[in-house]
Amino acid sequence: MIYTLTLNPALDRTFYVERLVQYESIRVHREERYPGGKGIDVSRVIKQLGGESIALGFLGGYTGREMEGRLINEGVVGHFVWIRDETRTNVIVHTREGGEEIRFNCPGPRVSPQELAELMHHCRHLRPKPEFVVISGSVPEGVDPVVYEELILIFESQGARVILDTYGEPLRKGLQATPFMIKPNRTELAGLVGKELSSLEDVVSAGKELHRYVEIVTVSLGPEGLVGITRDGTYHAIPPKVEAVNTVGAGDSTVAGMVLALKRGLDIPEVFRYGAAAGTASTLTPGTATVRPQDFERILAQTTVKRID
Repeated sequence: MIYTLTLNPALDRTFYVERLVQYESIRVHREERYPGGKGIDVSRVIKQLGGESIALGFLGGYTGREMEGRLINEGVVGHFVWIRDETRTNVIVHTREGGEEIRFNCPGPRVSPQELAELMHHCRHLRPKPEFVVISGSVPEGVDPVVYEELILIFESQGARVILDTYGEPLRKGLQATPFMIKPNRTELAGLVGKELSSLEDVVSAGKELHRYVEIVTVSLGPEGLVGITRDGTYHAIPPKVEAVNTVGAGDSTVAGMVLALKRGLDIPEVFRYGAAAGTASTLTPGTATVRPQDFERILAQTTVKRID
């Protein structure tokens, strides 16, 4: 079974407006609401592409109840630990004029030591047994970043391969537990290695520095696709050019495509091709991390993978 873990989920409220005008009331033409947070996004896309997963993490308050109901209606199975504080709400604004996309990400609730201990206990006793676990996103208030290192060790002790998709100190701490795969974007990788990555060669060189920690380093490059670095070779997955209407959750969709390919036993180049195609397909739809299967299949057929050692 694939599990996803989101410690700091959010309800994503997306507003569609004509334009942003300072000091004026802005008329919202349409609002959409999606259960969000990076791991939850991964579970959503796995479901849309015909796979199954179980979403884990924290939920709280009325916002958490709404998220739980929306996930059920999307066919996503979740087993959450309930906390005292309210799950956060993020706001995304799209303008028709100018095509701007503006995001407001809130910090999230505070998690108590008792609530954290309950989650750790739950993760030690997962049924069915975890085969892959995707740990994604930021760490909530009241939780030390070392939690990712501890969680990776817990999942690995159960035989799971862990994919870690975070940044900053949580990523540094998580690397100490040697996860199976990490998926930073170019900016996050640059912050990790402490240098500017202006070229593809720079990205590959920085990714190779991390092989003492992980088996696979995947670096997402936006419209340029992704670079996948393994001990056996380095690959560049290149999707077709598309007219993106939304980029929220594209990186999470990439992770969903890759873990689904791994679960299906596909070879490594195909894993990277699935990731690039899923990430690109998600930019064609409004809303958080949403992939239409027909878009994915069409883009997958046009996505190439080149070995670039």
